[in-house]
Amino acid sequence: MHAILSKLDPASSETVHKLWEQLRESCGLRAIYETPIPHFSWFVAEQINFERASPILSQIVGQQSSMTLHTFGVGLFSGATPTLYLPIVKSREMIALHETLWDQITPFSKEVKLYYSPMLWVPHITLALKDLTRENLACAVEAIGFEPIELFITVNNLAFAENEVEVTGKILKDYPFPLAHAS
Repeated sequence: MHAILSKLDPASSETVHKLWEQLRESCGLRAIYETPIPHFSWFVAEQINFERASPILSQIVGQQSSMTLHTFGVGLFSGATPTLYLPIVKSREMIALHETLWDQITPFSKEVKLYYSPMLWVPHITLALKDLTRENLACAVEAIGFEPIELFITVNNLAFAENEVEVTGKILKDYPFPLAHAS
């Protein structure tokens, strides 16, 4: 599996690590540590041709300035394997970057995950997945659901990542944004 993601800034990463730890200590949730870097994903596919996508990503970030995104509260993707997450409020700037990534990277990808398409994408920071069950969901909500969780995330990077059974959340290349935030 390949992804294009943004790593969180240090302050936001620290908060997310504390939430992960709280869920681990309170409810035994450990699966999140398979991808131990706090982040959110822009694009996910079974395979992205790195050699073709890398120059495109370099070009995209070359014109990108940092942005501040906002998250508050907790969300849940329901289903057989639910996911607990922090929802990120979409901004126009974020939507424009996402659409550009989708349009320019899709041609070099196989088995693109449609949940990340512009029409379906719900940007989020994952807190618990895979080991969240009917039995421990209430514990997870109890552990963090009554805390005021609000982050202002400075996004100043993209990264190309791979996550395979034998490779745990490996960043293949970072793409820092060169421009300061245009306020």
